[in-house]
Amino acid sequence: MAPEKMLLIVNPAARHGETESLVPAIERILQSVEHDTVLTEGMGHATTLARDADGYDVVVAVGGDGTVHEVLNGLMARTEGDRPALGLIPTGSGNDTRRTLGVPTDITEAALALTSAVRRRFDVGMCNGMYFNNSFAAGLDARVTAKAVEYKATTKRSGLWLYLTALLHVLFNELYPHQVRVSWDGGPAEQREVLIVAATIGPTYGGGFFIAPEAVPDDGLLEVCVIDPLSLPEALLRLPFVIFGKHTKMKPVHMYRHASIVIDSDEPMPAQIDGEVMVARHFEISILPGAIECLVPRP
Repeated sequence: MAPEKMLLIVNPAARHGETESLVPAIERILQSVEHDTVLTEGMGHATTLARDADGYDVVVAVGGDGTVHEVLNGLMARTEGDRPALGLIPTGSGNDTRRTLGVPTDITEAALALTSAVRRRFDVGMCNGMYFNNSFAAGLDARVTAKAVEYKATTKRSGLWLYLTALLHVLFNELYPHQVRVSWDGGPAEQREVLIVAATIGPTYGGGFFIAPEAVPDDGLLEVCVIDPLSLPEALLRLPFVIFGKHTKMKPVHMYRHASIVIDSDEPMPAQIDGEVMVARHFEISILPGAIECLVPRP
């Protein structure tokens, strides 16, 4: 059954600015559905639009993971009883949320799927007061994300190839661990030396790296991957296994499932939330089970 009324929040800059040219095609596909379309004008605008989306049954993010991230934060700012469902037409570079929701890669198919979609509740993550729909990661991965943002602008690459290029740069130039204190589910803190601490809702990040291949997006738990320090040859040897999710049994890799994590570092530590980079000494990460209703393709 088609939703009553949709608001399409379009990031025209997504996919190197190509998304704006896709709007007429999306409008034609959705002409039978009552909807409004608004183009964002800059960073944070999608959050404001979603937060103020009164009278809509569904808010659709048209863009990449960054657009979904902003829309989610806007929706979560609304009261639970007055929170539209979240839909997605993936036109970004990484599109990891698309994989989690099962939304087609093809833009036409994704738009068509909205007209007959079913609703399903998914977990939402939170870090330091900010919501995330797919992933949090601290350490090396955040440096990779920052480099990917640079390469996205300078090379026009996208998807797995973009993040793989950024990862190789960081491995050869910025491969170092972090001293942290980690506590799980309110327990005592333990001292760890880590390369990466990733806590995900979905199985992939970085445009398709299966960092947590067994993640379940509605089980009320974060799938956590902790990777110990590695030398450059060790990291390069394991890289193909990480891409395909075959790394989880390796000795330097530790997989956990937890509802909350606290990470403390004496030095400022980089992190990424759904591809958005931040730097802090203290991270409080938790899961909100079934907090957002999403449109997914009908089976």
